[in-house]
Formats: sequence, structure tokens, C-alpha cells
Amino acid sequence: MTQSNGFHLTTKTLVLASFFVGINIVLSRVGAIMLFNSSVRLSFGNIPLILSGLLLGPAAGLMTGVVSDILGFLINSHGGAYHPGFTLSAGLTGLIPGLIVVWSVRHGKSRYSLTNVILANVLVYLLISGFLNTVWLTHLLGTGFWVLFPARLASHGIITVINTALAYALMKSFQRSNMIPDSLYQ
Repeated sequence: MTQSNGFHLTTKTLVLASFFVGINIVLSRVGAIMLFNSSVRLSFGNIPLILSGLLLGPAAGLMTGVVSDILGFLINSHGGAYHPGFTLSAGLTGLIPGLIVVWSVRHGKSRYSLTNVILANVLVYLLISGFLNTVWLTHLLGTGFWVLFPARLASHGIITVINTALAYALMKSFQRSNMIPDSLYQ
């Protein structure tokens, strides 16, 4: 069976995706710090979602994000109500890096490049953490977008720099371990 640009899910891909789901739940639900009336959650939970997209492809990244958010909410909601927007955001956090790698590989570049990791983290930071999640929080908290946005942008900017460094180091470790087949994006 041939692989088509990271959109095909093999058993190995599903097992690795489930590993990333578990790590995401631990990092984002158990190891999170809630600040500013629950409008800012400091965690490293985006790392497994971004790695899932970068390493396993956009379909696995999307699935990892959606499953992580739903299971994570059931395990520890941090006292908040369920909002499907956060599930969408989590799915996009895995999908966007996968699409970046598909584009990169189609243009003859390595999927393990620092550029891919930086671009994935910056796009997730701006589009998801900065914009979309702030919109969802305005729905839940009844607070204006521009009231929440500056604090969220500042705190998530710092986390994004750390996430980028950690994600790149972990991605290189996966590359050296040969756990992820190179044929995934061919």
C-alpha cells in the first residue's frame, strides 16, 4: 500500500498518535497552570500536538488534537464548560504542522527542518493561541477580546519560544531513532 502525503493512517501511526494524546493530556491538563481567572493556561501541551502533525502528518495531527481535547476535558475540565471551539483549535494545532511538512516535502525540503518547526509553532501561536482560543474564551467568560488578548499574547509568546526549542530537539531525537518512516510523506 502506498503512502500519500501524510494523509494515510497506518497502525504504527495510530499507536504513535495515541502516545502523543497521552502526553498532551498530562502536559495540558495535569501539568497546567491557570492564570487570570482561567483566561490563560500555561502548559507545554501543544508540543505533542505539533510533533504529531510534523512527524505523522496532517490527518494524524488533526486526530491527535481532537481526541486529546475531548479526552482531556473528560479527565480534567479545570472547572470550565465544554466549548467545541477548543476542540477545533486542538485539531488545527495538529493539522497546521502536518500541512507545513506536506508543503515542505513537496518542494524538496526535509520534514525535519528547523524552519518547519518554527513556522508550525509561530502559526499555532498566532492563529490558535492568540486569535481563536481568545475568541472562544470571550464566549465562555463574557470578557471582551481586547481585554484578554494582550495577556494571552505575552504569556503564550514566551511559551512558544520554549515549545519551539523543545519540539525541534524532540523531532531530531525521533529522526535519529528512525521511529518515523521517511516514506510517510512520499
